[in-house]
Amino acid sequence: MSKDIQAQAIMMSLEPLYKKAEEEGLWFYHESQESGEIWASPSYLRHMQSKGRMIWSPEHWELRNPMGYMRQIHRKASELIEEYNELAAHMHIPKVLLLEKQNMKPDEEYTEPQVVINEAPTTH
Repeated sequence: MSKDIQAQAIMMSLEPLYKKAEEEGLWFYHESQESGEIWASPSYLRHMQSKGRMIWSPEHWELRNPMGYMRQIHRKASELIEEYNELAAHMHIPKVLLLEKQNMKPDEEYTEPQVVINEAPTTH
């Protein structure tokens, strides 16, 4: 079987997962030693597969709620902000960074929650 035919067969076999993901707001999740941890929205995965990448059969994917991933990213960002602020305090740099947590319940009109980094006002 040629690679193109094999890739098409794999992508066709993913269609039920795409349908479920799109209906339920889930993302594709994959973890392996070679690739690490991958989270992909259905549209991003389709885009990557159209470029010949991430074409893995259904048994290599799980559908997961992306809010867990958002919380993980927020935790990592919080840790980096804290590390930055500790170093800034040690170096007597007056600017402090704050991480503002946005609404973690996406609605139908707004599907990509944002994390905004603000600088705290400095007092003299």
